[in-house]
Amino acid sequence: MQISNKNRSIAYFLAFVFPFGGLLYTLGHWRESWAKNTFWLICIFLGAVLVYCPEGTILGEGSDDGRYVLRLIAMYRSSITLKGILGQYLIDINTMDLYQPLMTYFISRFTDNGHVLFAAYAVVFGYFYSRNIWYILEKLPNKRLGNLFILVTLYFLVCPITQLNGVRMWTGLHVFVYAVMPYLLERKKSKLWWLLLTPLIHFSYLYVVLFAIAFVLLPYRLKTHSNIFLYIAYVFFIVTLFVNSLNLDATSGALVELSPEAYEGRIEGYVNQDVADRRAEASALNNWYVAGSANILHWSYNLLMLALLPCLRKYFKKSSRLMHLFVFTLLLGGFANIMALIPSGGRFQLLSQMFKVPLLLLVVMNVPKDYFFRKLVSVALVFLLIPFVVGIRKLFDAFSITALFGNFITVFFWENNVLLIDYIKRII
Repeated sequence: MQISNKNRSIAYFLAFVFPFGGLLYTLGHWRESWAKNTFWLICIFLGAVLVYCPEGTILGEGSDDGRYVLRLIAMYRSSITLKGILGQYLIDINTMDLYQPLMTYFISRFTDNGHVLFAAYAVVFGYFYSRNIWYILEKLPNKRLGNLFILVTLYFLVCPITQLNGVRMWTGLHVFVYAVMPYLLERKKSKLWWLLLTPLIHFSYLYVVLFAIAFVLLPYRLKTHSNIFLYIAYVFFIVTLFVNSLNLDATSGALVELSPEAYEGRIEGYVNQDVADRRAEASALNNWYVAGSANILHWSYNLLMLALLPCLRKYFKKSSRLMHLFVFTLLLGGFANIMALIPSGGRFQLLSQMFKVPLLLLVVMNVPKDYFFRKLVSVALVFLLIPFVVGIRKLFDAFSITALFGNFITVFFWENNVLLIDYIKRII
């Protein structure tokens, strides 16, 4: 107990005075009960030092983070009231996502500093992110990870703190997982009410929330013990892997018909051929390893999901909870595969990975090392080394040297907008 308290004190001290060191220390003691809290604290620091306007760029160009800061500055200089924000939300189809405007408004009442805004975003994002990660880590058996540390790291990297540059979509992702995962693994319904908040964070979560509610309302025995339901989900998942095109005009029309009236503008803005063509052109400009890494992740996870069925039936026949998670993940994965054909819809692949990776971890950590599925995962991990490296590499595109050597004190007077990747390029 004394050793644990000492480790906790060291972790909190480092988190305040040397967050990068605190991060390494926390990850080295990830089984400690305090680890998720120090990790949350470090996420807040990383949010505060996120580079939202890299050197040589103009604020507001590029990703959404610069535009968030411009909105903060505009609100700070305006006389808009909370009543005005809520009124605008009710009449303007462009403000369906209530979370980001409200958070920006509250911060704008006392500062126009973008770093304070992102620190505030990180308080919320980091809480749900840390809880989602440790919810799964705490369920892993108490034995060495071995090469599975690659899979654990990839879980951290599915939607890391750098995703604050798209705070609406990715905060919504972690809130959704936080609400659903305890129900799938423990039948706990106490957090399901969080589902209702996710469409207020990003409008597109309405669709997966309706899917999740429908799944919850299905009889539990049907979801866990019915071979017919299991095989329907399994076949649906396989079919969606090979669907390679959608009629976007027809899809847009169907979504408009099925969605609230306020969604019409957003749907037409996302689901049209011109947007698809522009995104295809932009994707073609990405480095080869970015697209290659995404493809490796996609096919590695999906092929392992297909191979998971005989493993679950052999070793986890009596574990209805893992089968529950498996069926949900198949259905969500199939939905994500279809949505990936829509411009911006590929973001739902990350949501499905937040369920696929924990499922794979919970299974592979509990089967014999000589079992076929465990060997298959070991082979997949060789290929997953590429997205493992690329995922870490992407972190260098979001932070400067302040993330490595700064702390909660220096954040107030030390600003550096030169990305870490630029330092590395200069050295090389």
